[in-house]
Amino acid sequence: MPKIKNTFFNQSFISINQISSLSQITYLFKKADHMKSVVENGKIYEPLRGKLVSILFYQPSTRTFTSFVTAAKRLGAYVVDIHGMGQYSSAVKGETLEDSIKTINQTTAANAIVLRHPDDSSSAVAKSVSRAPVINGGSGKAEHPTQALLDLYTIYSKFKRLDNLNVVMVGDLKYGRTVKSLALLLAMCGKNNKITFVSPKELATPKTLIKELSKRLTIVEKTEFNSSLKTADVLYMTRVQKEWFEKEGKLEEYEQLKLKYILTRHMVSQMSKKSIIMHPLPRVGEIMQEVDDDPRAYYFKQMRSGLYIRMALLESILTP
Repeated sequence: MPKIKNTFFNQSFISINQISSLSQITYLFKKADHMKSVVENGKIYEPLRGKLVSILFYQPSTRTFTSFVTAAKRLGAYVVDIHGMGQYSSAVKGETLEDSIKTINQTTAANAIVLRHPDDSSSAVAKSVSRAPVINGGSGKAEHPTQALLDLYTIYSKFKRLDNLNVVMVGDLKYGRTVKSLALLLAMCGKNNKITFVSPKELATPKTLIKELSKRLTIVEKTEFNSSLKTADVLYMTRVQKEWFEKEGKLEEYEQLKLKYILTRHMVSQMSKKSIIMHPLPRVGEIMQEVDDDPRAYYFKQMRSGLYIRMALLESILTP
């Protein structure tokens, strides 16, 4: 079998739309499998020794932040990480994102910059001024491409296929960036996939995304998900995101919608034994803790996929 080309080398990764072929997914997943073997067997693997990764987060994060920091360090890179750029950097004084990125380029000589920022266009803005490749760790309400990759890797690890999948996405589909990125990825790399979007009308999937996805896979929109449980391969739950309601002055609406959907043990019992339940986390009540011990609960295994995928992506961007 011919060697698959590394198309990520020395490139920024800011949008899932940069994935244009199944071979790119295959390349990353094989590398992620290698990273899994390295971690699980306690091996030392440091292809990024001498490199430096700057990790700049303007928004709260546990999973994405710690997995990127750990991924870079496990690969042997130096790391400069700032969690709370909005409070503890010159952004407090009014410094623009462009100037902050230029500053980090100069003060750290970074080989790559990982950025999480509340503005939808933040990663594109950073890429336009950065000397080093930029990796999108979450941009506003728009995209979270590395989350989509780890989600897809979790699905592939379970089913060993990326087509003929029935995926049910539930919750905040308006503000949630993870579901948007994963839906685009499923549309790009799989055949005969079906996505059922379940949300209150106030949190419905943007129509522009529905139109784009409908060209490549089957889309169904609902306001309840009980009827979809029996046939779901993947149930992807999301929280209603309070921070965006706060920003728009709609906290009363948030209180009405925050626990619109709650997954219980009884509901899970209706699902196929082979199905899985995913969630980008954190959860705020939409999955009862009683579900955690069910073998279909994959949301904690899903997090470990993030370490392997981010290790794979960092190595791919920083080594030919």
